[in-house]
Amino acid sequence: MITAIVDINAWSHSYRLKLNAQKSEVIWLGTRQQLAKLHQADTTIHLPDGALTAKPTVRNLGVQLDSELSFDAQARNCVKSCYYHLRRINQIKRYVDQECLRSLVHAFITSRLDYCNSMYAHCHISTRLQRVQNRAARFVLSAPPRSSSLPLLQQLHWLPIEARVSYKLCCLMYRVVHGAAPSYLTELCEPCLDTRLRSTSRGDFIVPRSNRHLADRSFSVAAPSAWNQLPANIRNCSTLATFLTKLKAHLFTVSFSH
Repeated sequence: MITAIVDINAWSHSYRLKLNAQKSEVIWLGTRQQLAKLHQADTTIHLPDGALTAKPTVRNLGVQLDSELSFDAQARNCVKSCYYHLRRINQIKRYVDQECLRSLVHAFITSRLDYCNSMYAHCHISTRLQRVQNRAARFVLSAPPRSSSLPLLQQLHWLPIEARVSYKLCCLMYRVVHGAAPSYLTELCEPCLDTRLRSTSRGDFIVPRSNRHLADRSFSVAAPSAWNQLPANIRNCSTLATFLTKLKAHLFTVSFSH
């Protein structure tokens, strides 16, 4: 890794660029047991103009990544930001109608809950994000603080957090099936080709088996699992717009059927 960084630094200098160590971050990823074996000297990377010490969390494209990929830091930041904006919107609530209020909540709250939410598949932090959505639903409908949130979400026609994650995964899988997804996602998904299996005729994808919870949250496992659970009439939609409409209706029915 150090050799690669030195090569990048030399390449940068050849184009009159600078690899600024003060603006760079490094993080070591692994299980709790693996990270416990690392020492401070092992986690420091030395560059020609400084040294990089590993951090417990780093920010990439607006997402907080932690060493164990639990996304706890991301959840804390998202929840904190959503509650902040809810308080700000509450200051002007009496001056706007409900439709405008819903638009503000979608712009400042829902957009944050949905940002990169495909990473939350099979992740326990979805419970904390669900509390934020429940709070937003009570806020829009002026419901009592202790009222049940499920009827409110159904009235607003909002999908719960876990259903929104499945929605995003299925959208990406639809693009994979039709060759519109980036190659780095397509390479992670392998369709069933064994003609002896019924899953092949249904158009299912292979779900890799793993004995680790972290692996179950990966795109190669979570996305095919979500896709295989969809009915055939949804997966066989000819256009993306029709697929999205039927997908939301299906997830809405499943979420509120009980």
